[in-house]
Amino acid sequence: MTLLHLTGTGGGLGPTLAIAGVLVVLGCWYAVGLWEVLDHPQGRRQQRTRAPAVIAGVVLLVAVSVPPLGDTLENRLSTHMAQHLVILVVVAPLLAVGSPGQVLLAGLAPGVRRPLVATARRVPGRTLATPLGWLLSVAGLWVWHLPAAYDAAVRSPGVHVLEHATFLLTGWLFWARLVHLVRTPGRGIAAAAYVAAAVPPGAALGAVLTFADHPLYPLQAAHARATGVDPLLDQRIAGIVMWVPLDLVYLAVAIALFARWLSELQGGDGEVDVGSTLPSDARPAHLEVR
Repeated sequence: MTLLHLTGTGGGLGPTLAIAGVLVVLGCWYAVGLWEVLDHPQGRRQQRTRAPAVIAGVVLLVAVSVPPLGDTLENRLSTHMAQHLVILVVVAPLLAVGSPGQVLLAGLAPGVRRPLVATARRVPGRTLATPLGWLLSVAGLWVWHLPAAYDAAVRSPGVHVLEHATFLLTGWLFWARLVHLVRTPGRGIAAAAYVAAAVPPGAALGAVLTFADHPLYPLQAAHARATGVDPLLDQRIAGIVMWVPLDLVYLAVAIALFARWLSELQGGDGEVDVGSTLPSDARPAHLEVR
């Protein structure tokens, strides 16, 4: 998902072109599906907000991953944490809100689409109610910030791609679960609790980086020293970046959802968007595919 190390550390042109090719294919596939979805009035209503969210998410992901901005963000541990933060709490929620899976499914040929939808209909509704996205998001955040894993990503372009792909996928799962709760009537308090529960793990990781008495990442520390930067100070700034903005986002969303739930209890309309934008032969009976 990031081309940065591939272009900056001898990864070669081949992998860069391969990832660019994948993005082009996905973009064309999404465009075909969007054209199909926009043929339906309900689809046009939904995609007024969903399609711009997907496009904005992809553009932002590319912007923070490739030169020149990507190179700048990779120079310091603190800015690298900011890059991770953008993927987790800006790009991932934009993709989750945009629900591109629906459009991609609509872009498939009917002969391929129908079996996939038939399979989706056999998935128990409670499958979507599991907190798997929350667990994977927290695990991914912590595992990739362990010193061995982090330095492996700094050292290897392939591992670095895997790291950012993990952040994107687990962040998407986290926010997709939240979007599912928000779009389900009567689940407002569950949605607020779900996102509020993500505050302590992020705060704990930020605290570890902020209050450590020595640099935790040898390769990043060596690079900082070589460029005249205090590695411990850089790490502490990284901890604050990971700690404060991340938890502020989670808390703000949780408070907004809690206030929304209270408004519904007091007689607000509580209307949610749960319709499908898929063609009639691809519309799951109880599952919104993302």
